[in-house]
Amino acid sequence: MRANNVLGIVYANVHDDLLKPLTRVRSMASVPFGGRYRMIDFTLSNLVNAGISSVGIITKLRYQSLMDHVQNGKAWDLDRRKGGLVILPPYGDVGSRGVYRGHIDALNNVMPFLRHCSQEYVVLCDTDIVSNVNISEMIEKHIASNADFTVAYTEGKLPLNHEDIMVFDFDENSFVKKIRFPKNSNNAAYSLDIIVVKRKFLLEIIPELVAKDATSISRNLLGPNTDKYKIAGYKVDGFACVMDSIDTYYKSNMEILKKETREKLFIKDRPVYTKTHDRMPTRYGIDSVVKNSLIADGCVIEGRVENSVISRGVKIEKGATVKDCVIMQDTVIGENSVVINTIADKDAIITENKKVIGKGKIKIIEKGKII
Repeated sequence: MRANNVLGIVYANVHDDLLKPLTRVRSMASVPFGGRYRMIDFTLSNLVNAGISSVGIITKLRYQSLMDHVQNGKAWDLDRRKGGLVILPPYGDVGSRGVYRGHIDALNNVMPFLRHCSQEYVVLCDTDIVSNVNISEMIEKHIASNADFTVAYTEGKLPLNHEDIMVFDFDENSFVKKIRFPKNSNNAAYSLDIIVVKRKFLLEIIPELVAKDATSISRNLLGPNTDKYKIAGYKVDGFACVMDSIDTYYKSNMEILKKETREKLFIKDRPVYTKTHDRMPTRYGIDSVVKNSLIADGCVIEGRVENSVISRGVKIEKGATVKDCVIMQDTVIGENSVVINTIADKDAIITENKKVIGKGKIKIIEKGKII
């Protein structure tokens, strides 16, 4: 299967509501993760590692940060004269119904783009997933099975706040025989919102669904039609996290402090790419102490850091303590301040001698806030 026969479609905003207030000023796609990355980095890397060189990103709201991050796609080798990376605005079609309400509306708004493309297959991806997925293998299995759709899934405790997340029951040949939408499950085979389908088939069914005022691929297209369509499953092993809440976001950042998790997520043969920054190496003061933490480049660490994920350009001044935290880019922690169990968004400033402690739940300091 030639990768240039596959188009990637990425939804930038579909699940923004699940990570408020981090998505108050940005899309889900551009939420920082793991000190160096944005959520969309994992999706784009999965696609380009499969050799896919044509990718469209469907935007909706608050996408300035996303555009600044992806730019022309150079970091993912998508800055190409033919194909490459395309930002698709919310109103791509004169016949669109306005700002989209779900996956189907989003695809309907970019129908001119889909018609113009020549690829035989499309991979539809959300950006609320942190996982290293072998898209190439998924496509090969889709073709070999002669399925109408192939859906990526993992097994484990069901994310709580996704209303449309699919839980699959499979037959003996790994084809979906039933799709359920339970509100809770401790052990389920649930969707990672990565779907492979033929482009022409997509072009045929989207107008039909729009005419029925359908908005959800899971509830309106796949869920009711397991008897009508041949739906194959592709199991994703290793680390896979669906961002369904701030609590999940925090815990998944803490999870990558573990070596075994990093080995499952950052795979040598399928690297995770991101926009590069020309910053100096991190400087550590004589009295600084760092334990079990990820520290990005460009930081100045003069205080104490434990069990934390620290993004680029963060400054932790003398006598300050940061423990069990996610600290985003260019945040400043003042002298003798104590910050525990906290997510500090980009450009936040905690002045000297302050205590910011999340008790019982994660404390969130919004972007640019001064405490």
